[in-house]
Amino acid sequence: MKAASALVGSKPVITGVTPTMRILFVDDESNLLDATRRSLHHMRNEWRMEFVSSGAAALESLAHEPADVLVSDMRMPGMDGWQLLAEVKKRHPQVIRLILSGYADPTSTMRSIGTAHQYLAKPCESATLKAAIAKALLLRTMLSSEHLAQLAGNVELLPSTPQAFQEVLTCLQQPNVTVADAARLIARDVAMTANILKLVNSAFFGAKQTISRVDRAIAYLGLDTIGALVLGHSVFNQHEVSRTRGASIGNLWQHSLQTAAAASAIALCEQYSATSAEEAFLAGLLHDVGKLVFAMKSINPLGDADDAQAATQIELHHAEVGAYLLGLWGFPTSIVEAVAFHHTPSRSLDTGLGLAGIVHIANSLSYADQEGGAQGTGKLEVGFLEYRGLLDRLPAWRAAIGSLRLDQAMS
Repeated sequence: MKAASALVGSKPVITGVTPTMRILFVDDESNLLDATRRSLHHMRNEWRMEFVSSGAAALESLAHEPADVLVSDMRMPGMDGWQLLAEVKKRHPQVIRLILSGYADPTSTMRSIGTAHQYLAKPCESATLKAAIAKALLLRTMLSSEHLAQLAGNVELLPSTPQAFQEVLTCLQQPNVTVADAARLIARDVAMTANILKLVNSAFFGAKQTISRVDRAIAYLGLDTIGALVLGHSVFNQHEVSRTRGASIGNLWQHSLQTAAAASAIALCEQYSATSAEEAFLAGLLHDVGKLVFAMKSINPLGDADDAQAATQIELHHAEVGAYLLGLWGFPTSIVEAVAFHHTPSRSLDTGLGLAGIVHIANSLSYADQEGGAQGTGKLEVGFLEYRGLLDRLPAWRAAIGSLRLDQAMS
């Protein structure tokens, strides 16, 4: 499936203008810090870069002027990387936090899970580091306010439903549990899916290619690692969530599953490959992940707003918040764009249906079933389909989704 390019690419270098994006690098090894400075010297017209040798110096610098991106080494004397990032998260949640380390220390790495947006392996080639920073900065431009950056920056892990967490916990404690058993339960929960895919695709776990299926992620990590993550590090633990603002987590989980299945059915109906259908399923499952962010009481995202005001804010901004968070976590650009544009697929640069279009239609038809019956259009952007010459495909998509649901009912 061809990915749109609305969120990728690079900005032109404008000479004679003071760069506005500030990047702070932290490493106690002066030779490595100097090497990074030299390798990124050509970016001086685009980024304002500062290089410091300790966590304390980094905090002092941030107190004077917050940065857009922080890149820190993991192992440093006095205050190591995860401690620095935890403090930065508390004081400056809008800062994009990248951890860089050549030491595969599981304990330190697990501590950084909730504080680092991405984990980059050392030695890190200049091009790789530059690309990670550039993508993070580009993602920031999709947010409509600094408040939303702080909101997403406060997120450590997404909240699962208590029932889903308990089911996974019980499953993993069984003596004969299999990968398929664990995957079946984890894949039914939006937050668990996002959390585990974030982890498996981080540089720490060393996956050669992006893993976008939960069963493959669990098989790659192994049940022992999954058990340690769940039991020892609360990766899938439930967080306190708001039940009054927007849909409940249970309803959101149900709708996300319906949208994921519908997106996969539409992709197959359009003769996309099985791999693309899997990607459509994942994008459909994660399309409303921004609503989970707004639902987390622990970060008090909406202050004293009443329920009506909160619902309006969630509806206006959940797509950009969800896409921004997934992008920070290193999810593929195609998934990020599908989440960002699932209400407005006309903003995608795909010339055909595209992944954003598939998720949009799946989401809209799922709502149509709830609100307007089988012939309803729900939240469909009809002009998008008319412009793409695809409006006459609606009956086929409805039939594909209907057949899928009939199969599920009979199974």
